[in-house]
Amino acid sequence: MRRLLPALLLALLLALPSTAGAALINGGTKAKPRSDRAAAKLVQRSSFEPRADNDAANHRMPTTAQLRDFRRRSDMPNKKWVTGHFTGTTDEILQWGAHKWRIDPDLLRAVATVESWWHMYTVGDNGDSFGLMQIRRPYHCCEPLTSQDTAFNVDYYGAILRAYHDGKQPWLNQVERGQQYRAGDVWGSVGVWASGRWHLNDQEYVAKVKQRLAEKTWRTDRWF
Repeated sequence: MRRLLPALLLALLLALPSTAGAALINGGTKAKPRSDRAAAKLVQRSSFEPRADNDAANHRMPTTAQLRDFRRRSDMPNKKWVTGHFTGTTDEILQWGAHKWRIDPDLLRAVATVESWWHMYTVGDNGDSFGLMQIRRPYHCCEPLTSQDTAFNVDYYGAILRAYHDGKQPWLNQVERGQQYRAGDVWGSVGVWASGRWHLNDQEYVAKVKQRLAEKTWRTDRWF
């Protein structure tokens, strides 16, 4: 029976109705992001900071030249809105990125828990993935912003998640996939970040994000 528990948990989490994700990304597929300033006004400021090691990255912002270089090199549909222009605690930055891209802050908190346990200096995928949200080269650019600037890292993730969700990545229907790519699918958008394919080999990852979201691990886990 004990061996069945992980499989049962995975099945239960994946079985959550798609409507459960509907409120996690708001404003419809045509919604534009909020301005940096408008998003900042929605942040609930507090002293909560479980990751003091993020402090330098949390207070670093891209220069104009760095952003110009990023936009020149990136092919991400929403790149013109990515700025990383915010400073604060790790949680405040996650809130800011979420509010900017009209995403529930708890979804970004949950993804960051799965990806890096909220440590900005996490490096994964044999040295190719960086930061809170584990932005991976060569599929995404641009170093060193992705590894040294928390707000840029989170801003970029919000932008790419919205690009998946809003139907701006039609190439996903030109490669192997588990379902036809379509706009408005929250969990498909979350899963493709890990698998690189639409509803294909992403079940375990999506279940982990759902679990962290349900548990609110960043508040409830004593080891966090």
